[in-house]
Amino acid sequence: MTGHLLGWTLVVLGAGVAVGNLVRMALVSGWARYEAGAEAVMGAGMAVMSAPPTAALYGTYGVWWAAVFGLLCLGGVALSLRQVALGGLRHLHHRVHLVVGSAAMVLMTLAMPGAPSGPVLALAGSSGHGHGAMSGMEGMAGMEGMGGASAHGVTEAATSSGSEVAWRATFWVLAAYFLVFMALAVRARMRGADESTQSSAALGRRARHRLAPRTPTVLSAPNARLAGHVGMGGSMATMLLMMTA
Repeated sequence: MTGHLLGWTLVVLGAGVAVGNLVRMALVSGWARYEAGAEAVMGAGMAVMSAPPTAALYGTYGVWWAAVFGLLCLGGVALSLRQVALGGLRHLHHRVHLVVGSAAMVLMTLAMPGAPSGPVLALAGSSGHGHGAMSGMEGMAGMEGMGGASAHGVTEAATSSGSEVAWRATFWVLAAYFLVFMALAVRARMRGADESTQSSAALGRRARHRLAPRTPTVLSAPNARLAGHVGMGGSMATMLLMMTA
């Protein structure tokens, strides 16, 4: 990540996602509670991953973080299959989003530098914390080429370059997905708010002498969910794009 200011901005966004989803957990039940809990964990992970003081430690314990996000991903897959078996494809996109988000967190965790025993899949040519391992490997490949330009060194460099392109393309696709999902979430919430307003107006016309029931406009499960999706989508897209910079 480049710059302490952006790092701390992502920390604030990640912490906000975590807190917002913890609030949402208190307002919902069932699958929605699992989704909120999983997104709270992902928000906390993004905050720790982005904070300059803890970024290196995050990479050191990357195996454990990846295992946690992998379990969340498997839980999302299991619940998605259950949804298809019980109710078809309706509302399946919510479960698929959790699977994609958890998988993206696993990939970002593996792309962070860590201890020699940890996974090191950092992208080459990136600046800031989180991306020194692969550039170091490229430098070693270059030194081998200068020493003898052996066929083995050339093959290794080509393999590394191909792997880098694949990682970059994957991260670009994921970043685009989160940006599109964020826009669709805002659009869906605005449509839902319009429909709710129209139904409330119709209810008021039917019951002229009765006070229509009021619903919370700010602290509600739909609003908390939208805030979490916007915060997580924006944070993830930013981090994914910066990892490929």
